[in-house]
Amino acid sequence: MKLYLKLLIGVLFVLTLTGCFGEDYDVGVPTAHLDLGITAIQLTEANIRWETQSENVHETIEDIQEFGLSQDEIKVSAKQEAALDFKENEKNGGDIWTDPEITALLISDGEQLEIEMNDNREFRFPSDKGSYVLEVVFKSNAGRAQYVGNILIQ
Repeated sequence: MKLYLKLLIGVLFVLTLTGCFGEDYDVGVPTAHLDLGITAIQLTEANIRWETQSENVHETIEDIQEFGLSQDEIKVSAKQEAALDFKENEKNGGDIWTDPEITALLISDGEQLEIEMNDNREFRFPSDKGSYVLEVVFKSNAGRAQYVGNILIQ
């Protein structure tokens, strides 16, 4: 009888613990950061279309270049190394993104220059000095998020 009681208690204990291992994979819109080595600057959300069970976000900005230029200026050097980093949404928790597709452009006077990144999302700014809008697009199975930054290459 003691053996059955111990076995029953053990099974109940194991079943109770397995309920504690559940994780929330329903994540919100990540935040995008431009890592300049010494400092990391959060980029501003622009066009967002993100749908999960706990979050449904739809934001639209008509003129990306105008919106990007209205943000605080981020000064960088020509040919400076940088990287893009994405962090979990603090209010929703979790950073489970299944193979996100990330692209980045520099926009100046309507012309677009694609930024080539390595697997760690590291890249170099171009040597052409001037004012640019950095546009970053993050696509995952939950949706699409666009971020902008006002870049001044010196």
